[in-house]
Amino acid sequence: MSLKTKIESYINEIDASFGIYIKNIETKEEVNIQGDRLYQMASVVKVPILATLFDLVEKGEIELTKRVKIEESDFVPGSGVFKTMDCGIEPTIKDLATMMIIVSDNLATDKILTIVGGADRVQEKMRSIGLENIHVRHSIWELLSLCAEITPEPYTKELSDQIIKCLEEGGYELGGTVFQESVENNMSSPKDMCLLLEQIASGTFVSEQCSSAIYQILLKQQYQQRIGGKLPRNTTVANKTGSLGSMFNDAGIVDLPENKGAFVITVYSIGNSLEYKGDEPIARISQIAYEHFCGK
Repeated sequence: MSLKTKIESYINEIDASFGIYIKNIETKEEVNIQGDRLYQMASVVKVPILATLFDLVEKGEIELTKRVKIEESDFVPGSGVFKTMDCGIEPTIKDLATMMIIVSDNLATDKILTIVGGADRVQEKMRSIGLENIHVRHSIWELLSLCAEITPEPYTKELSDQIIKCLEEGGYELGGTVFQESVENNMSSPKDMCLLLEQIASGTFVSEQCSSAIYQILLKQQYQQRIGGKLPRNTTVANKTGSLGSMFNDAGIVDLPENKGAFVITVYSIGNSLEYKGDEPIARISQIAYEHFCGK
């Protein structure tokens, strides 16, 4: 039975829509299930942002050891730890980049996005490496504002409180603006996200050194309940999760045992109600792929 058939037989029983792309880097075997469609990336957008940062580091335009002061106006609600700290701390750019990935820190993300020159700069980098279906339009602050049906404006405590209330109450419209399949949102196809990860895994994103630096941060990911959730203990997984309303995403690189190489996987899923919990399906899809590539 093909890997695609195995996965389809599993997801057909789930009350959710899926975009899936998986590729074995060694054998080139691949699975494409709605893998060319555009999906809201949520925090998976932090992967192309990270890649753009390290491209600029490689070019000598950004120094990772530079310290950046965190101001009150930098506050972004949602995931992360910097929002809980006193203003005035000065993490390095590398600290910000690391926290952006391993605990999905939203404040750190928007600081990095500003440092690299904004969303357009990230999108330009993706185009330069042939990825036409990764679209970066919004900062995390802007994304969350739109989720709360608030026109994005600079930070104020009042706006922040409104966004937090929306997040806490789960007040997302599944048909809302940010979920529309539009290039004006932070969208990507599962396939293009996997192609970016494949370049990172193979050492061909900018340079081997640049690729390795990105990979090392992805390896430190603290959230492993999705792609890594059902894999054997000590399986090496480098990934980035994303969640928004009933959308559950994960994209990563998974090492296979016995020198069988690695595979890249991106799963975007959106439940048909806010009751959908997407950790389990992504974990099972990853497990099916892992066992298939291991010959089980």
